[in-house]
Amino acid sequence: MLANDLGAFVAESRYDALPRQVAEALKLRILDLLAAGLAGHGLGHHASLMPLMEGAGCAAIWGAGTGFAPREAALVNSFTAHSTFLEDGSRHTGGHPSSVVVPGALALAETRRASGRELIAAVAAGYEVFLRLGRAIYPSTVRRGFQSTGVLGAPASAASCASMLRLDARRATHAIAIGCSLGSGLKEALKASRSGALQVARSCEAGVLAAQLAQAGETGAEGIIEDGFVGAFCDDAHLDGVLDGLGSEFRVPETYLKLHAGCRGSHAPVDVVQQMMRANRIVPQDIADISLYVDSVTLAGEVVDPRDAAQARFSIAFAIALALLEGAVSVFDYTEERLHDPRMRAMMGRIRVEADPALDARYPRERGARARITLVDGRCYEGSIGNARGEPENPLDRADIEAKFLGIAARMLGPAAAATIRDLALNLERVDDMRRLTAGLECRAASRAAPPGGEGAAAAHAQPSIQPATGGPP
Repeated sequence: MLANDLGAFVAESRYDALPRQVAEALKLRILDLLAAGLAGHGLGHHASLMPLMEGAGCAAIWGAGTGFAPREAALVNSFTAHSTFLEDGSRHTGGHPSSVVVPGALALAETRRASGRELIAAVAAGYEVFLRLGRAIYPSTVRRGFQSTGVLGAPASAASCASMLRLDARRATHAIAIGCSLGSGLKEALKASRSGALQVARSCEAGVLAAQLAQAGETGAEGIIEDGFVGAFCDDAHLDGVLDGLGSEFRVPETYLKLHAGCRGSHAPVDVVQQMMRANRIVPQDIADISLYVDSVTLAGEVVDPRDAAQARFSIAFAIALALLEGAVSVFDYTEERLHDPRMRAMMGRIRVEADPALDARYPRERGARARITLVDGRCYEGSIGNARGEPENPLDRADIEAKFLGIAARMLGPAAAATIRDLALNLERVDDMRRLTAGLECRAASRAAPPGGEGAAAAHAQPSIQPATGGPP
């Protein structure tokens, strides 16, 4: 049974068994998630949850300080991080593993005073469960109306927490099995304020609970993946590959990292438009209209006329208008004021988004975009890009992720503290007690104002295919 195989893998997960490139990739994703969590705190996304926390423990809520129970810290940190849509993701699962895998494991690491090596191994275990089960149910699960991260989050979080608690194979199996029945999430919830982030956070918290219950001797149904989980959340599961290379072939390199804020579906469109603007020396006032073409899965998540800042995160037109008028797609610009700015509204009105069957044929092998820009003088340009920056085929440099983190964390923590956290995270294998990392995450003067340039200010450099249009349908 799959839960048994995954549980045995989790119980045996150790830092020394990880390929070096996998460990390095995980450290970057931990650093990247801390940036997302600090941004969410700085934007005040945690405020509605904090009065509900009882504060009985030694785990940290990033930005707020220590003294919380692990489940509380996991809930709030997952919520604030995912609410910004800045964390990593996987186009092969439609989900965001770091926001459900890291917070619970890190909270338990603080409680156990575990080492950085233990945390990396635990996060690796959670990623494998998330990405392998995710490939088995995606994209069917989204087409049925579920949110991948919420569905996958509880068993993946349970796996990382079971590793952190050093559960044996049998108890790790039960942790994953219990987790399979505790997570869920609906795609429709993404259209309402931050309820999408809440269902992800509850899934992360559920993984902590599942591991703690398994540690205490509670059991789950060992056949729940084959006989319950996949049937509940998808129509055509692909279970044959779940165990392929388990323990020797790690899937974390298939995940992407973000430079831009907002839903990942807007990033390839932003990248191709920015590149076309630079290549053809186009300025925003010259644009008559822009036609964007994406795959139908991406279009299904598009909010055509966003009513508030939360919905704007799912608007490709909003993201492109930000890129054109502000020079970057910053999380700090997803505000009501910016959304209702007449300049933004005018630019958004010039942008149309449609599905392209040719892009559907390549999804999820590629999640690209095609653009047609028509200028007021009648000239037209077309461009395309196979994948947004940050995908494995078009990767970010380590310096890009460091700059993203420092651009956010320096504002929240101060430049010196931000640099210290960066150095600890990037040398995590040398940290003997994870409280050394989390002790520095309390914000000194959090601000909701936008920092100059934002976290997405790094320029894109991948070259799209660009040529003048010859007329006729795009």
